Amino acid sequence: MRSQTAVARFTAAGIAVLIAIAALISPPMVAADPIETTAVVLKVVDGDTIDIQDEIRGRLRIRILGIDTPETKKPGYTIGCWGPQATQFAVDNLLNQHVAFVTDPTQDANDRFGRTLAYLVKGDGWNYSVEAARAGTATSYIYDGNPVQKYAEIVAAEQEAKAASRGLWGPPCNGDTESTPLAAPNSAPNTPVPGGSVYYPNCKAARAAGAAPMYVGQPGYRSGLDGDGDGVACED
Repeated sequence: MRSQTAVARFTAAGIAVLIAIAALISPPMVAADPIETTAVVLKVVDGDTIDIQDEIRGRLRIRILGIDTPETKKPGYTIGCWGPQATQFAVDNLLNQHVAFVTDPTQDANDRFGRTLAYLVKGDGWNYSVEAARAGTATSYIYDGNPVQKYAEIVAAEQEAKAASRGLWGPPCNGDTESTPLAAPNSAPNTPVPGGSVYYPNCKAARAAGAAPMYVGQPGYRSGLDGDGDGVACED
């Protein structure tokens, strides 16, 4: 009986020593990022429109999926309440950061302005759509009655912000971020051209009319005002 006990103790001690040695000689486990980041954020246009440079597809303008932020650059409209703060949140959390742009099979690849529709996600899984809603800088958004795959997660984050009166859900906005049309200027700096379109001789005139920025296909847009050729004229 004593002999069996001694053997058992020796065996247990030997196993413990082997485990300790294996721990010393084995390389530590390194947790891999759940998302492969292939892009860098170059520019924040506003809270839901971001420019990136992707290793494979090059420069892209991303319209963030699943959220909407207050307007700051809608031609002919006022700046929405909490719009600048929404843009700053994007700057603070995304500018110059490595990200992945993740598309959604339930949504189109591009919107009518040619922007790529995607989420922006950091290597650790931090999703801008969800976190902007949680911060109270964005509201959940459904386009054409078709919710994104992340809709439930975004709404949960939005409800958290609402409950805490965070960001646009608190004063002075209290959830009202609507932009309103600007009053017509006393003297119109734009000149009608044949065909009923609008012509702006330069970006100063477009801004004075409240028309900047202008996307491809919108009245007043022309390539001569789009210095970087990204489909948006007079954006800065």
